[in-house]
Amino acid sequence: LDIFCSKTERTNERKKEKTDRQTMHVPENYGAVVLAIGAMQIPNYVAIVQVLRARKKYKIKYPNLYAPEGHENKKEFDCVQRAHQNILEVAPSVAMSTMLVGLMYPVTAACYCGIWSIGRVMYVFGYGTGVPAKKRVGGIVAHFGDIPLFVMMFVVGYKMSR
Repeated sequence: LDIFCSKTERTNERKKEKTDRQTMHVPENYGAVVLAIGAMQIPNYVAIVQVLRARKKYKIKYPNLYAPEGHENKKEFDCVQRAHQNILEVAPSVAMSTMLVGLMYPVTAACYCGIWSIGRVMYVFGYGTGVPAKKRVGGIVAHFGDIPLFVMMFVVGYKMSR
C-alpha cells in the first residue's frame, strides 16, 4: 500500500507504471478507414429503401418482418428482406476487421471495406429481384473485400504480438 512506501518509492513506482504502458498511435491515413466504415451505411440505406418499396408494392404490413405464409409474393418480398438482414448480420464484423487492420494498413483496409460495400449494393439489387441466385455476383464481390480483411486481422495480430 502507498501509505507504507516512502515518497521516493511511490515516485519510482509511478515512473515504472508509465514506462510499462504501451501507447497506440493512429496511423496517418486512418481517416480513410473512418470514411470507408461510414460508407458501409450506403448498402444499408439502399437495402432499407428496397424493403420499404417492397412493403408498399406487396402490401406487407408491420410488424411482420417477412411476408406471412400463403402471401402471393412471399418469395419476392422475403428475398428483399433477407438481403437487408444479411447486411445487418455481417456489417459489424466487417467494420471491426476494417478498424483493426487499418491500424497497420489503413489504405488497404479502407479499399477492402469499399469493395465489400460495392459488393453489398450489388447483392441487394440482385437478391431483391426475387431470384436468390442473382445475389451471387454481389456476394462474390463483397467476399473480395471481407475475406482479405479477415485474413489480414491475423497478420496484424501476429505482427502486434511480436
